[in-house]
Amino acid sequence: QILELLIQRDGEFQELMKLAVDQGKIHHEMQLLEKVVEKRDSDIQQLQKQLKEAEHVLATAVYQAKEKLKSIEKARKGAISSEEIIKYAHRISASNAVCAPLTWVPGDPRRPYPTDLEMRSGLLGQMNNPSTNGVNGHLPGDALAAGRLPDVLAPQYPWQSSDMSMNMLPPNHSNDFLLEPPGHNKENEDDVEVMSTDSSSSSSDSD
Repeated sequence: QILELLIQRDGEFQELMKLAVDQGKIHHEMQLLEKVVEKRDSDIQQLQKQLKEAEHVLATAVYQAKEKLKSIEKARKGAISSEEIIKYAHRISASNAVCAPLTWVPGDPRRPYPTDLEMRSGLLGQMNNPSTNGVNGHLPGDALAAGRLPDVLAPQYPWQSSDMSMNMLPPNHSNDFLLEPPGHNKENEDDVEVMSTDSSSSSSDSD
């Protein structure tokens, strides 16, 4: 009986060994499948990242397209004819605003445009300097009476000629610089007074 029990137990052990081998194979297959799943998961995450980047690019492109459509619509509503642009450009070019002064020639050491130092010493540069007299609209009385800007505010450019840099004469002192006409002397004034006296006396006699 003991021998039969041993044989029976050995048969059971053999079956359990076969089952263990089968389970080992299954476990190995499960490990392989887990590796495949991890690889597929990594691929899915990479694709998800690419999809997010593509979504961001598409959203940016759509936004820019909408902005361009708005700009096009705005340009259509406020369209300006080419003739008006040409007229405006001709007006600008006619005022020497886009070219050098007429007195400037190639080889001239002076620059055909004001330098930074000259711009700072001009009217706009002095207006930004609070320590300069005549700022904020308060000019010296002599300058206002003379109808000119003070020297500190007068723009100085190298191409300005002497006649352009002359200050304007005040209206109330214009007679000081007028030349007397020929023959205008004391004797002529006496003759005029005598003639006016004679004419007044003759008119009184006729009355």
